[in-house]
Amino acid sequence: YFCAEFGFHESFPIYSGGLGILAGDHCKAASDLGVPFVAIGLLYQRGYFNQTIDNHGQQIAQYTPTNINNLPMHPALDANGRVLKIQVPIGDRRINLKLWEAKAGRIKLLLLDSNDPENSEEDRSITYQLYGGDRHVRIKQEIVLGIGGVRALRALNLAPTIWHINEGHPALQIIERCREQIEQGLNFDAALESVAAATVFTTHTPVSAGHDIFDQTLMEQYLGRYVIDELKLPFDAFLRLGGTPENQHSFNMTSFALRGSRFHNG
Repeated sequence: YFCAEFGFHESFPIYSGGLGILAGDHCKAASDLGVPFVAIGLLYQRGYFNQTIDNHGQQIAQYTPTNINNLPMHPALDANGRVLKIQVPIGDRRINLKLWEAKAGRIKLLLLDSNDPENSEEDRSITYQLYGGDRHVRIKQEIVLGIGGVRALRALNLAPTIWHINEGHPALQIIERCREQIEQGLNFDAALESVAAATVFTTHTPVSAGHDIFDQTLMEQYLGRYVIDELKLPFDAFLRLGGTPENQHSFNMTSFALRGSRFHNG
C-alpha cells in the first residue's frame, strides 16, 4: 500500500490531512482484519507545516524539525541484522536511501529517508518536507516513493501479490516493476500488462491540485536515462502513457496510474 502520507497520530508528523488520515485508517483496519499488509511511505523529518496567520491575513508556514529518536520506529534490518540501505536513480546519479520500520498493530510501515550523509545536501533534503519545495523536489520525492518503495520491499524479501497506489504520487512503482519484468525477458508492453493486472489505484481528490502533472523537460531530466536504459523504451512512448487529450507533452501521474492498473476505485 503506497501512499505519500500516513496519519496515525499527531506525534508522528508524516501527514497533512485527509489523505494521510485515510491511509492511516486503512492500515489500522488491515491490522484489525489480520490482512497480510505492508505500507510504503516517506520519512519527513520536518513533517508538514504548522499554519499561523499574520496581521494582514497572510498564511505563515512554520516547519519544525522532528527528533527521529522520539518517533515510534527503528532502522530496517536485513536477515543478518545489518541496517538496510538501497539506491535509486535520479537523473544521471544514484542516491542512497535509509529504510525505517514502524508498526501499526500487526502491520508494517516502511519509510524511505534520503537524509544520508553519503548524499549531497540537495539530495539529503528530498524527503525533508511533505509537499514542500518546487516541482523538482516533488518529482524526486515521487521517484523515491515509487521506484525506491519497490526496491525497499525487494531488499526485505517481500513479494506482494497486490500493489495498491493511493493517489498518483507513488505511480512510478509501475515502471520499476516493469523493469523487473523486462529483466526476465518480457518486452515493455507485456511487462506493463503483467504489472497492471496486479495493481489497484484509488484517487479521492476531485480538484486539479491533487493530481501531479510534470512537464516533458522535467521528466526527461530525472527519468530519461532510466526509461531508455532500463525500460528499453523511446521516451516519447513513455510520455504518452501519462498524456491527456488536453496535453500530450506533459506527464499526468493520475493518467499514468490509470493506464498502469486494472482495478480502480475513485
